[in-house]
Amino acid sequence: MTNPIERLQSYMRRSAAGRYESIPVPPFTVFLHPFDALIYFNYAIPDGAITGDVSEPLKRLRAEFQKKGRVPRFEYVAELAPALANTLLAAGFRQEAEARVMICTRESFTPAPMPEGLSFSVLTSGSSREELRTYCNTSRRGFSPDEPYEASEEEISKTLEELREGRAVVGYVEGQPAVVGTFTSPSEGISELVGVATLTSFRKRGLGSALTSRVAQEAFARGVDVLFLSTITEEAGRIYERVGFRFATRMLFMVEGSHPEGAMLPIPG
Repeated sequence: MTNPIERLQSYMRRSAAGRYESIPVPPFTVFLHPFDALIYFNYAIPDGAITGDVSEPLKRLRAEFQKKGRVPRFEYVAELAPALANTLLAAGFRQEAEARVMICTRESFTPAPMPEGLSFSVLTSGSSREELRTYCNTSRRGFSPDEPYEASEEEISKTLEELREGRAVVGYVEGQPAVVGTFTSPSEGISELVGVATLTSFRKRGLGSALTSRVAQEAFARGVDVLFLSTITEEAGRIYERVGFRFATRMLFMVEGSHPEGAMLPIPG
């Protein structure tokens, strides 16, 4: 029987392959966003446990990132490649963050209360481009509040394509977009909850829990058995626990050592 943690890592590879350009660099695979250089959209995953000297593969991996103007970076389940962290540290990477991977099932799911004034819009591949523009802008501004940003037509088209199987949710407070999140295309009963972000002025109101609850409802209604996510902060973990997510394993995020340090993810709110 397949290890459940291996199922999660396998899903992460399949999901990344469906969203990004895949470049095999054994014993790694590089996944690069076709047009967005944001580091969170560009990373490598090991193909399995790492043994032996990988200095040459790492040299080739760095070259693939640099050809596209991307920062070399890894995202992977720590227990499935236990020796990799030390190898990357010795090769000039640094640990960007350690995340808790949490899972929610139909049995553990606990719907969250709906804050007053909050309403939701569920987006599909049939939604209008303006609806998708609102989603993309709110998402990026939630993650990078100090970055001037307006979604390109290319990003909107790509997001619409990704929603053929998944769903995105925008939460509005008194008609203003405030919080967003999505679940990725399900595969073998697994999907990932990603991109939960609340605009700064709307945080600390319970919007993140309510949004997570709604995304989970949509995922389970579409046949998902296991919904998972990764979170950096304990505060965010508590938000997800309220909806029924439970700790499963840990992920490591390793980035080229020369990349400036900074906050990785916003608290959902």
